[in-house]
Amino acid sequence: MKRRSVLVGALASVVVGPRISHAAARPAGSRALHRLDADEISGGRTFSQQLFSDNQSVYELVPERLYRVGCTVEAKRMSWLPKDLDAFEPINCYLFVDGDMVFFVDTGAAVAEPAVRLAMQEIVGDKQTNVTFTRNEADCIGNLGYILGTAENSKLMFGGVGGIFEWINDPSVAQLEVRDFLGRIPVEQVSSPTRKSYGNLTLRWFDAGVKEMFLTQWVFEEQTGCLFTSDTYGFRHLESSQAPPIIDSSDDLPAVDVVAKEFAERINWLPGSDYPMVIARLKSIFEEFDVQMIAPVHGCVIKGREVVAEHVALSIEALEAAAALG
Repeated sequence: MKRRSVLVGALASVVVGPRISHAAARPAGSRALHRLDADEISGGRTFSQQLFSDNQSVYELVPERLYRVGCTVEAKRMSWLPKDLDAFEPINCYLFVDGDMVFFVDTGAAVAEPAVRLAMQEIVGDKQTNVTFTRNEADCIGNLGYILGTAENSKLMFGGVGGIFEWINDPSVAQLEVRDFLGRIPVEQVSSPTRKSYGNLTLRWFDAGVKEMFLTQWVFEEQTGCLFTSDTYGFRHLESSQAPPIIDSSDDLPAVDVVAKEFAERINWLPGSDYPMVIARLKSIFEEFDVQMIAPVHGCVIKGREVVAEHVALSIEALEAAAALG
């Protein structure tokens, strides 16, 4: 019997909330390998997936190496965005492929399960499946149970503390079965800081540069130069639900005050605070690592060294401005 019979993904982290303002995603060089249409996913969609999500798709970020898997959601459904924004929000998880092994970094909100299911069928198959996540909240682990329960050979890389069962529990499954989850799925500790290689991938886990939740990690993969930033750096949005969820240009950057407002909406300790050490450490992360791509769990992927540098400079100005917000 597959482990899927006793594990499910999380409730969708889609809530009725504030609206958004700027949106500026442009057609990017990365291609969509496959985009699900209504007929392909209607049979397996939950109510929330059917009502709220669009563009369930798999995008190739690095050829045959790294993929963005997810969907888009109308931004007015997102509680973490300012009220005066008006656009669409990408919901993301990420998938590395290395020979007979795959590695998920974050699993996305459960509203993106149709795209995750597609990736499991077309890319993962019977490959060894490793999974890690940056933050123990529903937008990062919403499909954790589905992936670990569906994969034939899976392992969890766990960097934090505390339970994950509330996001993977199926009400129809006996509680004792759920408590035995970690006894059946191998778990490898990757507390901050950790550097480990898996095949041709070299991953580094470390304390997040900017965060709301205390136990948040960022993950950097050295060969691709991709930095996974959890809920930070997700301040680029989409004008259309069907647009590619990738920014590969510094054109049309949002204004500093707009980004500051988003930071303050998401990270509630910023307004009125003084945090020069946070900004200094954030700068040091991008000085230490050759970041060629920023991959947030929601918001657009930011791709290209120069594009990353422009967005990092903007983020630092915005963090400085966020301190002055009331």
